[in-house]
Amino acid sequence: MIISILMVLFAILLGTIGVYLYRHQQRPFLLFDPTNQPALQELLRIGGIALCLMAIIAFVVAWTHVIILICIILLLGCFTSTGILLGLTHFMP
Repeated sequence: MIISILMVLFAILLGTIGVYLYRHQQRPFLLFDPTNQPALQELLRIGGIALCLMAIIAFVVAWTHVIILICIILLLGCFTSTGILLGLTHFMP
């Protein structure tokens, strides 16, 4: 039961980060200005969509209670968000 609650929280976190990245393709945020860098816009678009899709999958997996699927989506979510953050460091001024 507790793992389902934690998976839902993880899905909400992934979804929030995904929507934030996707919505900031055309406006400056933090240290980044994606309006001047098309590669950064592409990273934000692909990363935002990927995290939103993983959030949806995490919601579904939370109700199945299949441990192997929970582990897979946790690993994919962590690796994807880490990859996006490492990609963002490439565009730091």
